[in-house]
Amino acid sequence: MEDRHGDRSFSFWYYSITILLLIFVLFIGGGATVLADKEKSVITIATNPENPGDDLAFTITGVLTDGKGNVLGNKKLTLESIGPENGDGDYIFLAVTTTDINGSYSFFRPQGSPAENLRVKFAGNDNYEGVISSIVSGHKSVASQKGDIIPTVVKSKPKIIIKVSPTTPTLGQSVSITGQLIGANGAPIADKKVICESSDRGGIASDFTVLGIDKTDKNGFYNFGVGGGSTTSFIRVKFAGDDEYEEAISDQVMVL
Repeated sequence: MEDRHGDRSFSFWYYSITILLLIFVLFIGGGATVLADKEKSVITIATNPENPGDDLAFTITGVLTDGKGNVLGNKKLTLESIGPENGDGDYIFLAVTTTDINGSYSFFRPQGSPAENLRVKFAGNDNYEGVISSIVSGHKSVASQKGDIIPTVVKSKPKIIIKVSPTTPTLGQSVSITGQLIGANGAPIADKKVICESSDRGGIASDFTVLGIDKTDKNGFYNFGVGGGSTTSFIRVKFAGDDEYEEAISDQVMVL
């Protein structure tokens, strides 16, 4: 007589163990992605101008990267604010933006914005950890100014980066003069007029003549095209300065 009860018991344990093994394999294999460590992220932050005081409009700029320095584009960032008197209180949401292809972001704060400390936050996603920037000061309260004396406005010292392409042009070859206008804190300076100048006498300041005028884009970049000549020329780019910034002149590049 067959032991059908024993067969049923064997079948029950066989299928139970099989199902448990399948669940184990799925958890170890399929769950590996879920359990993987997220990459770290980093946010730089600066104000432009560097010290907006208590009445200047300004921007908050920076770059979002991963822990290896690779830029993270198309990522949502939020700007948060807290009053200087609130210490470690809760920050409030101000605005949201998305990083561009270079990982850069920018927030604008108007002239009438209150005294505040500011930070930028990335909430993170499936691949990257969230991160909060360091804190920068926006407008300052009148009480923070010693003796209620209005401080003298000190102009920021900008810098002009200049590049020539191709780097070793042949005689008479047209070249491209490109670069960036940046503040003392490294933040790009947008919408400023810069002048490309040329001299054929070893870069003597009095001999430079204007070749062209351009305005920096939102990331502080400019671009000039210079036609090739019959003699060696020294090229520089100049920013005349304004109410916020001192004059700046780039290094000189030599073209044929």
